[in-house]
Amino acid sequence: AIDLLGSGWSSKPPRSSDVAKELNGERGRFIEDDDGDMVGRPMVGRQRGPSILSNVELGTASGGSKISDVDLRHPLGSPYNFFTWSEQISDFTRDVVLKDGRRTTNQVSLICNSIGTMSSLQATIDNPDLYDGVCIINPNYRELHSAEVPFADLSMPVVRSVQRLLRENGRGLYDALAKKDTVREILKEPYAITEAVDDELVSVLLDPLLTEGAADVVFDTLSYSAGPLPEQQLTSPSFPTETAPVWVMYGRSDPWTPAARVEKMIEYDSVEKVIPLDGVGHCPHDEQPEVVNPIILEFLERVKKSDKAQTSSNSFLSQFEKMKNNMFNQ
Repeated sequence: AIDLLGSGWSSKPPRSSDVAKELNGERGRFIEDDDGDMVGRPMVGRQRGPSILSNVELGTASGGSKISDVDLRHPLGSPYNFFTWSEQISDFTRDVVLKDGRRTTNQVSLICNSIGTMSSLQATIDNPDLYDGVCIINPNYRELHSAEVPFADLSMPVVRSVQRLLRENGRGLYDALAKKDTVREILKEPYAITEAVDDELVSVLLDPLLTEGAADVVFDTLSYSAGPLPEQQLTSPSFPTETAPVWVMYGRSDPWTPAARVEKMIEYDSVEKVIPLDGVGHCPHDEQPEVVNPIILEFLERVKKSDKAQTSSNSFLSQFEKMKNNMFNQ
C-alpha cells in the first residue's frame, strides 16, 4: 500500500502551485489540450484521448444499464485525480517493486478497495505490460459524478454550488468533523462489523487529515464530479482483457455499494469472477480478513498460472523464431 498524492502522509501541494501542475496526471492527456502542455514530460504510461467520452454504458443500482457521457477532467484542474494517482502507482511499480530485478516476474498484481478501483484500473489501461491482474474489493461508483447524478443538467449546477461553498467556507465544518469520535461514528456506517473500527483504524485515517493542506485536498476531492468510472474502464478497448483478469468481491451489507450493480459486472469480458461476501460491509479486508485473504491468495495463484503459461508461450515462440532463422540462414 502507498499513500497517493494528497492522501495519508504524502505531500499536499496547493492545486495552483507549479509543483501541482507538474504532477497533474491530466496534463497533456486529452486531445483538446495544447501539445505544448507535454513539453519536457515523457508520454510513458499515458494514452491521449478526448476529455469527454460520449454514450458510455454504465450500470445502475438495480442492476440495469444507462447511457451517459463521462467527463474525465477535474472541474478545478486539481492534481488530486485518478490519472495522477494511477501514474503514481505505475511509478511505484517500476521504481520500487520491480527495481533491480528483485522479482522473478516483470509484472505485478493490483489489489484495491473503494475509490482505489479507478486508480488501479487506469494504471492497468495505461501500462498493460506492468500488470497481470486486478482484484477489486467493493468498487466505488462515485454517486456525485456528473454521469451518475440524476437529471444532471438541472442538478449539477446545484451540486457545483454546494461544492464551491464548502471550498470557500467549509474549513470550520472540516475542523469540527475531524475529531476521533466523529470519524469513528462515520466509519461505523459502511462497516457491518463495527468492532473492526478500532483506535488504530481511526488514527490511521484521522492523523493525516490534521496535516497542513489536508483540508484543501479533501474539498478538491469532494468537488471531483468527473474522472473515470469502473464500468467505463472495464469496457474500454484499451483494457488488456486477455492478460489482466479482474476479480471483484463485495460485502452484501455495504450500504454504499449496490449489490445488483456489482453482480452485473460479471457480464464484462474483463471480469472473471464476482464474489459476494455475507455479513460484511464496505471494507471486508478489515472486517473479516480471514475470509478475504484466502480469496486474494486464490486470485494471486490464478494470475501466477497465467504468467507461467505466458512465459512458456513466449519461450516457445522465441525458440521457434530461432529455428526459423537458422533454417533460412543455412
